[in-house]
Amino acid sequence: MKLVFQHIQAQSAKYKTNPIFEFLGDERIDPRERLEFVPYISHFVLTFADLYNFFLIEEPANDRYQELVNAHLSEESSHWKWFLADLETMGLNPTLKLTDALKFLWGPDTVKTRALAYEVCQLNANLSSLERLVLVHAIEATGRVALEALVPVGVEVAKTSSRKLVYFGQHHLDTERAHTVEEDETKRFLESIPVTDEQVRSLCKLVDRVFSHFEAFALEAYARATNGPSFPVAKAAEQRDATV
Repeated sequence: MKLVFQHIQAQSAKYKTNPIFEFLGDERIDPRERLEFVPYISHFVLTFADLYNFFLIEEPANDRYQELVNAHLSEESSHWKWFLADLETMGLNPTLKLTDALKFLWGPDTVKTRALAYEVCQLNANLSSLERLVLVHAIEATGRVALEALVPVGVEVAKTSSRKLVYFGQHHLDTERAHTVEEDETKRFLESIPVTDEQVRSLCKLVDRVFSHFEAFALEAYARATNGPSFPVAKAAEQRDATV
């Protein structure tokens, strides 16, 4: 299994080159402007909360692999609340009619974002507990890359506005690093799991599919970040400015 985790690390390094992360690190752009695209990832954050709470979890767990999956999903279960709180803190929470909100979330600008969740559902179908554990590790690896790019921007926002962020703040990244699956003992256990060459190839293929879907999602986020905010985000900016 150590080979599989090395493959996840290699894919993570490749994922870091996605242009959205270069954009987030561009200090020439006001930090608040660098985060104005985040309402576009709302579907991702809230839908993955459902995936983690209802679809990837299996209770009772039938082996140690699923136990680790369940433990991790439980630790992630409330992070979506931090996201909603940060939208409010950043003034990215405009008042919209329900139909306008639905058009925004299910509109043409978030097709890849919505597809990501559905594709992960498809990937999860009929997986063994070990495969599901690798799936979760690959998803979390993409999240680590994203948070390592987002959190410094969130910290900048907090410094300039005196408004502390949680989902986009250091607390979230510290929490991710403290997960059960990140503990040294757990890592040693996982890396020591014996698998056949065929299983290694199959698991690495699963990792590749996860990262491929996240690449498309991140590219769509980059398009939204660099093409300027549309209807709801623009209204949020006006609302924020009016209250400053």
